[in-house]
Amino acid sequence: MSRSAVKRRTAGGVWLIEGPGLYRVNGAPRTWKGRAMGAVLAAGPDALASHRTAAHLWGLEGFGPPGRIEVTVRRHTRPQKRSGLVIHETLAWNLASPSKRWGIPVTGAARTLIDIAAVAEDQTTVLRALDKIRRKRLATWRQLWQTFILHARRGRPGIVACRAALERRYGRRVPDTEFARLFLLMLDDAGLVSPVAEHWIVASDNRYRVDLAYPDHSLAIELDGKETHLTDAAFEADRVRDNQLRLVGWTVLRYTWQRFIESPRDIVSEIRSFLR
Repeated sequence: MSRSAVKRRTAGGVWLIEGPGLYRVNGAPRTWKGRAMGAVLAAGPDALASHRTAAHLWGLEGFGPPGRIEVTVRRHTRPQKRSGLVIHETLAWNLASPSKRWGIPVTGAARTLIDIAAVAEDQTTVLRALDKIRRKRLATWRQLWQTFILHARRGRPGIVACRAALERRYGRRVPDTEFARLFLLMLDDAGLVSPVAEHWIVASDNRYRVDLAYPDHSLAIELDGKETHLTDAAFEADRVRDNQLRLVGWTVLRYTWQRFIESPRDIVSEIRSFLR
């Protein structure tokens, strides 16, 4: 559009100025996604939402709408600085696998995992993000490892933490619920052998799926979250299933969310004792 056409719209209040060369239609609601889109547009034609901002756009666990928008651009692009905007420059922009979420240009899910690993405060954050990527099928194992290898050659920050997460999770089924994923993290941190998630057991011509299992020890672990196990029908069905599993030689240990948050050490001690 011509400068005069833009000037007429801003002068008449049809458009509101959000930044240099950036406008918002008057009356359009201010939203976090709008802020993210504006930040990407303001940073330049090749800019991508990245790091914590990308994690939230991909719907990864533990990443609510961040206060500051993070954007990645090519090295030496030198975009204009804006309040509430964090700009990351990269020489590996060609490896960012640009995608779109809600119409916003964003780094690919596999690259986002590496960026998260570079800024995360602990390994649990990286593992939760990886679990969500796999659960939502945002990236295959091949894509995750390929992205890791390509970035590792350049010594990118976050590579060590990303490698550790990939090695701990590679080839394992991701549990269906957040409760189960957190339970797995607890067992991992305690140094216990990781159980199999969502394991199927045949008992009395029926197939039962348990949340976690140690097949070599015939140990089933059931996690009683309110959303799935505490209805009357589920309560009755769980007792029938537990009896059937015991009849074919399995031990069933049940844990509630309340006990998980109040007595994690006792839970670990019980499972460790049984495995011994």
